[in-house]
Amino acid sequence: MPRRASSGANVGQIAGIAAAILGFLLIAALLFRLIAGDMLGGAGSNGGSGKSTANAATLNLMTYRDNGNSLRGNVYKVEGKVEETLRWTADRGRLVSFEASDSTMTIPVPVLVPENFSNINIERGSQLVMVVRVDRDGTLVAEAIDE
Repeated sequence: MPRRASSGANVGQIAGIAAAILGFLLIAALLFRLIAGDMLGGAGSNGGSGKSTANAATLNLMTYRDNGNSLRGNVYKVEGKVEETLRWTADRGRLVSFEASDSTMTIPVPVLVPENFSNINIERGSQLVMVVRVDRDGTLVAEAIDE
């Protein structure tokens, strides 16, 4: 006796389709939030990074001067003024000479300011407070800037 073909979709297929639609909607919502957030100015006045200068530890300039590589991967707060822009590229941002000061000394340090801070006017003599990450080669990379 021949078998009859099953009619309609079973519960497993319906659950699979529902999970796929739910996943698609979740990804679409996250993508929309990311794009709309970038187009509408990001997370605030600190360049859209969402990091706060109040929570970061102050960079010890003596330790950085003696061996910046020992601080790799860490995040610090640094205060000072911009001496001059050393280099600018459209895809990487600006490399500035920053006269950083802490309780013991004042020294010039190079800070790479990524292109996502292009809305902040960084000119010679500007007093700034930055949250910086020490990159793998010892370069300071700005993650948040307060004017």
